Amino acid sequence: MPTYLPFVLAAVVVVILLVWSITAQVKRHRSQKAALAQLGFKPCPEQKSWLEETVTRIENNKEFRYEVREPKRLPGEPAVYYYIKYRHGGVREDADAEEEILFPLKRPSSDGLILIVKPSSLAPGLATRMIGAVATANWDAQPDDLQRLELPPDLKDTNLMGALGPPGASLYNLIDMSTLSVVQGLGDTGGMMVRFRNAWCSAASASAQIPFRLEELVARIRPLL
Repeated sequence: MPTYLPFVLAAVVVVILLVWSITAQVKRHRSQKAALAQLGFKPCPEQKSWLEETVTRIENNKEFRYEVREPKRLPGEPAVYYYIKYRHGGVREDADAEEEILFPLKRPSSDGLILIVKPSSLAPGLATRMIGAVATANWDAQPDDLQRLELPPDLKDTNLMGALGPPGASLYNLIDMSTLSVVQGLGDTGGMMVRFRNAWCSAASASAQIPFRLEELVARIRPLL
């Protein structure tokens, strides 16, 4: 066997995986575009600057710059927005991208809060506790004013894997039970990162491997609007 053959085979595998990845991304983009049209989302490029300012306030991280692309809005009130959010800065040169929706929400507090939720299909246990611990660690992408919160005992083995809030805060002072119940179901739609600040809430994708199912996500947040 020629000595170069393993390298040729490795290159072929890399090309196949690259083509598969690109094809999957194109398919997901087309599917999401169809879902947006079916739901009635309309482009709103005039809101791009305002959305970037709002996202920047929600994120509250001076080390990063946030960019919004392909902004769209559902007609009527209250406003529900969809966009792709890019985070620029930090130790990596490549921008991180997340699909995200944004909508107004009334809460007991205007303080910042982040909830990390899982799909119901992922059973609670050591793995989910580790994911929650990693997701709420002191990463550079976390908001400057938030830190890991202790979860109440009654939320053990639920879809809530972790929370970030103001130092010393109690989770139930930041969010009411009815909202928390809805949020715990968002992991089933791909909205695993749920951020709150002031009068706004955003739900974002956390992994390209978990589809961001807009139809289900919008249906689940209807009771909060």
